[in-house]
Amino acid sequence: MRKLWITTTATLIGLALAGCSSGQPDATTAAATSSPLDHALNHVLDRAATQLQTEDLTLDNKHDIAPEGKITPQGDLLIAGKPVPLTSAQRSEVLAYRQQAIAVGEQGIAIGRSGAALGLQAASTAIAAVFSGKSGQEVKQQLEAKATGIRESALKLCRQLPAMMAAQQKLATDVPAFRPYATITQHDVSHCMDDAVHGGNATSGAATSAPRRTTH
Repeated sequence: MRKLWITTTATLIGLALAGCSSGQPDATTAAATSSPLDHALNHVLDRAATQLQTEDLTLDNKHDIAPEGKITPQGDLLIAGKPVPLTSAQRSEVLAYRQQAIAVGEQGIAIGRSGAALGLQAASTAIAAVFSGKSGQEVKQQLEAKATGIRESALKLCRQLPAMMAAQQKLATDVPAFRPYATITQHDVSHCMDDAVHGGNATSGAATSAPRRTTH
């Protein structure tokens, strides 16, 4: 999940900024599609936010080296669908990790929502520029200013990954069955930071790169 939201947001920012400097979109097309797209994106993100709180949290399992792992809203750790015996202290730690992961996921959803809105806004802003006499460069600067706030939010999220990594490692020590799912590495942290800083730059290739999906 963590990579999905960051890289998707970066790609949307890149598309928005690139669109402003590559000519004007068709006004009829933009007007006909932006509202339905906006509604659809918000519906998907709202559903994702609800699922984070109410459904089992699927644990990252790189290379499918372990059975499917999940954490339920009640704090059960399920491995291949079977609950792992937990003490009261272990259950509390599992629940704390779940809440930590959900908090990061919710921030990712908020960033994704802002990035999607910026991407959709690019078309309408460019159309407005035609009637206001603004240059493509002026439009691009306006959108870049808004994109800066999204990048800052993405960086804030990425800065939480070291704490997530530490929580995973501690949980893997205290609950050995969790060890295969403690998959966050320093490389993940660095990659997240790099995506947040450079992913929204239209000249960096973000506009043409596809999001890398990691389910969680």
